Amino acid sequence: MPKQFGTGYAQDIEVHPHLWLTIFNCEYHNDVLLKIPDWDHPLEFSVWLSGRVIEGGMQIGDGYMHIAGSGVQRKVMVEYPKSRNIGIDINTSPDLLANFFSGEEREIPKELRFLAKGNDWQTLLYPEITTDVQGVAQQIINCPYQAITKQNVFANQGFGTD
Repeated sequence: MPKQFGTGYAQDIEVHPHLWLTIFNCEYHNDVLLKIPDWDHPLEFSVWLSGRVIEGGMQIGDGYMHIAGSGVQRKVMVEYPKSRNIGIDINTSPDLLANFFSGEEREIPKELRFLAKGNDWQTLLYPEITTDVQGVAQQIINCPYQAITKQNVFANQGFGTD
């Protein structure tokens, strides 16, 4: 994270060509307002263990989970209030997600299809995460192999490990 915003990191890990994991642990020392341009958004599952962000009048954070559908996310102003944000994002393509469901068609269930249309980006917000989801997120964030993974990921991308 640039020092003028705060301290911490957002660690991106490519698990598969169409599956990415981001572990974030950032502390914003002041309120930060960022302008995010239009971008082609994959399906995203986010779990926030602490902190918060305000986007388009919607607040996400502190025990929230959200699912954002694929498609074009219009440019937005995002506010990161002074806080410590800890959590994970799992990003995947709709095609890869379909492989996780059974059946000959390997289709995404009808309840989630509107998220995978590939047109306008949409969000489902769950104000409370379950203890099971919180436990899994905590295990990913506190993984005993995280330092090794971080070192390998950054070494492969040509970054230092400091």
